[in-house]
Amino acid sequence: MTWFELIKQVVRVPEAAAYYGLQVSRNSMACCPFHDDRHPSMKLNERYFYCFGCGATGDVIDLVARLFGLSSYEAAKKLTHDFGIDPDNPPAAIALPKPERPLLRAYRQEEVRCLRVLCDYLHLLESWKVQYTPKTPEDVLDDRFVEACQMLD
Repeated sequence: MTWFELIKQVVRVPEAAAYYGLQVSRNSMACCPFHDDRHPSMKLNERYFYCFGCGATGDVIDLVARLFGLSSYEAAKKLTHDFGIDPDNPPAAIALPKPERPLLRAYRQEEVRCLRVLCDYLHLLESWKVQYTPKTPEDVLDDRFVEACQMLD
């Protein structure tokens, strides 16, 4: 296990965000520090973060690097120091495999399925917008063209 992997195993994104001053809600949302955010738009998952406002994303090392303007190496050093991680003597619990929670696995599978359905729908709408575009202003609008125009935004 590399030093970076060790840090990512030990320090969770919400834990680091709270430690460095972000207000993390019970549903693991926070105001994004990377843009002018008045309402929480950053989701802090266990292993990564994602801002629905500005698109910032990454793991715990990326979060600390962006928060403090550091390189990945410097951010890893900061996390090591702040969270008391000793790369030469990792905690024994890290060596044990983490049990996969069945409900979490089911949720992730459903999330992937939903994203696939949404992506398929997006591609269908893009296709309809091109395929059913009226050729002249007098042509009757096809329902699929209308739906594509309304739903693509």
